[in-house]
Amino acid sequence: MTVQFSLPFVVLVALAYTGSAAAQDVVEFPTPAEYAEAAAEAEAAPLFQSEEPIKITLLTDIKWLRDRRIDTMEVDGTVTFRDLDGSMTESTVEVRTRGNFRRDKQNCNFPPIRLDFPKSEMEGTVFEGQDKLKLVSPCHDSRDDFQRYIYKEYLAYKLQALISPISFRVRLVEITFVDINDDYDSRTKIGFLIEDEERMAERNSALVQDLEQMHPALLDGEGAVVASMFNYMIGNTDSSPVFFHNAKLILTQDSRYLPVPYDFDFSGAVDTRYATPAPSLSIRRVTDRLYRGFCRPELQYEPMRALFDGQRQAVWNLYEGSTLLDEDHKEDVIEFFEDFYEVMDDPQKFDREIMQACRNW
Repeated sequence: MTVQFSLPFVVLVALAYTGSAAAQDVVEFPTPAEYAEAAAEAEAAPLFQSEEPIKITLLTDIKWLRDRRIDTMEVDGTVTFRDLDGSMTESTVEVRTRGNFRRDKQNCNFPPIRLDFPKSEMEGTVFEGQDKLKLVSPCHDSRDDFQRYIYKEYLAYKLQALISPISFRVRLVEITFVDINDDYDSRTKIGFLIEDEERMAERNSALVQDLEQMHPALLDGEGAVVASMFNYMIGNTDSSPVFFHNAKLILTQDSRYLPVPYDFDFSGAVDTRYATPAPSLSIRRVTDRLYRGFCRPELQYEPMRALFDGQRQAVWNLYEGSTLLDEDHKEDVIEFFEDFYEVMDDPQKFDREIMQACRNW
């Protein structure tokens, strides 16, 4: 049974964990009608109504972004893209680097970036309603295997959406990077855009919460278990719903705190050459699963099996029907998920791998 806390209790305790003076602020929440209107608009966003890659040309100071990698400074840019009616459209955009591991020059020769669109000027375009969009592109811009990692991470996001709507939507892009000073050789790569976090929250009738940490007992039990089980499914231990490492926190209209995992390049389902588990964990490779969720009354075999088994065929269809991976790599990922479903099909394995591995708080 899910333990529910009253909204004032949850807000006050959560703010106490941040040590923020904002605990004295009065929070104004949307009305039910405002929640519903925002959810409908976010759900209907043109950007996520198609599976076809968007063709984009980004003209900006690529050399500065690659050399400096300062995630607090933006540079001006221009994006040209094929719009809803097939015409080529141009828009200004602010560009900055982002991330931690992939932003480090020692790890990647091309940093991940964020595109900040002028939201008020995007009405009627494919980017209508969008603001700050994360672009995930190959960590190395001249190695084929790093392009494959992008495809596998994109599919992990699509898989997440099969399991729960409390997830980020993604859209493939065919993007050409052009340096404004011709100091970087133009090249075209396949990447993907990640839904703006505010739009993701609105789509789920929720608000993004910017907290530094939260005691796990304050999270909605069922939502926390589903997020932890999904991380276990894809072999992702590089996420924390307590310190919000690679996880966003949203507060729903009905007063539930839900964690939303993201950033899956350190998962076993993506299996990048640079991914390693934290030294403190009992696994040696990211393809070795380890359940990192907390022990909760909601962590039960039957409902979890029903949820994930209900999407089993959709999982196979997602990967078997994808044209992004060659047959060998497609088979490797499918075998990885078959191992997950062996645990879900066996109550004794579930007890050993999940129930006995869950963490106490």
